Amino acid sequence: MKMSYSKPKRKVDDEHRQFQERWTLQYFFVEFNGNATCLICKEKVAVLKEYNLKRHYSTKHGDQYEKYQEDERKKRATQLQRELTSQQTLFYKAKKDADAAVEASYVVSEMIAKAGKPFTEGQFMKDCMLKVADILCPEKKNMFNNLSLSANTVAERITELSSDIYDQLRGKAGVFTAYSVALDESTDKTDNAQLAIFVRGINEKFEVTEELLSLCPMHGRTTAKDIFQQLGDAIERAGLPWNRLVGITTDGAPSMTGNWCKES
Repeated sequence: MKMSYSKPKRKVDDEHRQFQERWTLQYFFVEFNGNATCLICKEKVAVLKEYNLKRHYSTKHGDQYEKYQEDERKKRATQLQRELTSQQTLFYKAKKDADAAVEASYVVSEMIAKAGKPFTEGQFMKDCMLKVADILCPEKKNMFNNLSLSANTVAERITELSSDIYDQLRGKAGVFTAYSVALDESTDKTDNAQLAIFVRGINEKFEVTEELLSLCPMHGRTTAKDIFQQLGDAIERAGLPWNRLVGITTDGAPSMTGNWCKES
């Protein structure tokens, strides 16, 4: 019984095809960001083969551009290349300005959170910046106008920043060789009990990390059992192993000096 063997197919990516400069005059193509890009319609050809470029040129632009002679083709190709470069520069600047506006939105939102200001302060700050821009730099007022600082946006930015900080803390906590926690119970301005849990840990490189691990609202009772439950939940969420916990510090409140931690 004869066995048939299929010949392995070649991958185009493995052929390391290179763009030929002559294709610019022949087919009005240039290499841009790793792809062959048509100077006329800006369409990209993923597979860098002369046949593909020639077919694109012949079917879409041949009737219009085949009449150009060598000097005219060079002039037209140079003009189209300048237009493409100008267009890409414009896109790059627009993207850079948009990225800067987003970054500024995060910076202002972080300042609002640190100052404990209402989220609605963001829009007020934007209005102030627009007035200042009218006086100092009116030509750049549009950049400030693109800054998104609505109450909803500020809330989203702060939530994202908080999640990122917590993810970083989880990453550091995963390599702690030992850590301790500190508990502090107090009440906010609405007389609701809040339990602040701080963590301090060290890794194999003797790098010390000290951060707020969690701020837990204590609804109803604040017994030792309730406090320990909040502590346990915070430790579990952060991925901290119990066997590396070497110390617990409290504010001395009676509900924190019982036997729950010792027993657990």
